Amino acid sequence: MAGSLFAASCGVGGGENGAGSDGLSPGDYTIASAEGVTDSVVVNGKIAPVRAVSITTPLQSEVRTIAVAPGDRVQVEQFLAAMDTEQLERQLAVQERQQANAQAEAQAGVEQAQAQLNALNQSLNNGTNPTIRQAQAQVDQAQAAYDAAVAANGGPRLVRISSRIGDMFGAYLYPEQVPPPFQLPGVESAPAPAPAPAPAPAPVEPGVPAAGAAVGVEEAYAALQDAKANLAAARAQVEQERSQLQAQVNSASRQAEMAQLEAGDGTLEYQVKEATIYSPINGVVTSVDVQEGDIPQGRVLSLADDSRLLIRSELREADVPNVSKGNRVVFTSTATGKKEFEGRVTRVSPAAATPSDPKSAMQGGGDAAVVFPVEIEVTGDTEGLLLGGTVRAEIITAESDNALNVPADAVFEEDGKKQVLVLATDSDNVRSGKVEVRTVETGASNDIDVAITGGELKAGDIVINWPEDYKDRLGETVEITDEGFDPADVAAARGGSDKAEKADKADAAAN
Repeated sequence: MAGSLFAASCGVGGGENGAGSDGLSPGDYTIASAEGVTDSVVVNGKIAPVRAVSITTPLQSEVRTIAVAPGDRVQVEQFLAAMDTEQLERQLAVQERQQANAQAEAQAGVEQAQAQLNALNQSLNNGTNPTIRQAQAQVDQAQAAYDAAVAANGGPRLVRISSRIGDMFGAYLYPEQVPPPFQLPGVESAPAPAPAPAPAPAPVEPGVPAAGAAVGVEEAYAALQDAKANLAAARAQVEQERSQLQAQVNSASRQAEMAQLEAGDGTLEYQVKEATIYSPINGVVTSVDVQEGDIPQGRVLSLADDSRLLIRSELREADVPNVSKGNRVVFTSTATGKKEFEGRVTRVSPAAATPSDPKSAMQGGGDAAVVFPVEIEVTGDTEGLLLGGTVRAEIITAESDNALNVPADAVFEEDGKKQVLVLATDSDNVRSGKVEVRTVETGASNDIDVAITGGELKAGDIVINWPEDYKDRLGETVEITDEGFDPADVAAARGGSDKAEKADKADAAAN
């Protein structure tokens, strides 16, 4: 595998050995020239876009419109296709009505609960609450009855008597809590009188209440206390009712919020939106997989972003160590003939893959060959390259630009030094010269050529291809018997070297 596989003025005979003749025959010599040497790996591959997009749809409805065809160029957000959404739109309308009704009902519940709460608060603020008014009226009535009873039966004095009676009643109920002897509050104690016969009943004086009057006052007083207790209970009841109404308002508000949030899961809206398909990228349509009237079962169409092109290929396992990211690539395509394009290796997979070529899979005695995917980015001109087209690519694994180019068989090693044999001539027009040794340094090489990057060899030197046949003739004069030899080729090689040297110096000065 090679880049520059042939050197100038190398005889066509190739393997013809001149040891048994008096001169150098075709194939016995090479004129060293600054053509450079490259080592490479050759692969076949296909051109691919930097990005491919398959467009699908979740809808199970007919395709209404297809606006593009394979090969069409498209821009971002360009209309591509549309699905029939009539049924979806009907379902969405029904859903929206149901959601609107649910939200209206929830809002009505909030307003109703709030109105009840406001009415209750207003009745409390202006004193018109019927429950409390009724209880308050009973308190007022009991208070009036009590006041009347007190006034009719001795006034405040009777109140004190009533209080004493209450204390006595308490002492009767809880005798253990009253220390003997029992004494009414506010009455000075006196020695207990001796038992005496019961006196005769005294006549009732005008203005002094009878004994039953105290009982009437107590009943009025008890009725007043009951009325006050009922008022307190009424107020507690109304407060509980107010709390319940507030809870109803809060609950109704939460339900209204939930009704707003649960306005559908958005599925129908999403499907209606997705029914119209727009291009997500700038690129080219690579396939249209449906027709108008079809119900898609998968992909609708495919797009490719061809702003950058890639070559996808495969490497043999033995070639993987020689290929690295960044290696220069030269390739041709079937569609463009001999036109050369350039690229650069962007990725070498560390994992093996199944060969894409069935023939490769049969190599190795029936066992599947091991290959490793490699990706090459096309650089520079892309005119004429077709997506999916086949290419033959040469991955440059080693390269010596403008180096002298000689056959690999011409270089031998002696005493740890690499050397070549040359036919030293006095001028360009002389067909004979002495066999001499030149020490060299080598660079990139391939199966055929090797680059001479340093040493004593110069451009235009006539290198002997088979040094083993001439080592014992060092210093002898040997003629070139090849009738096709042209001394002008020697001059051209030397002139080309001068130009290359000047170019290298110019590049070095520029950098």
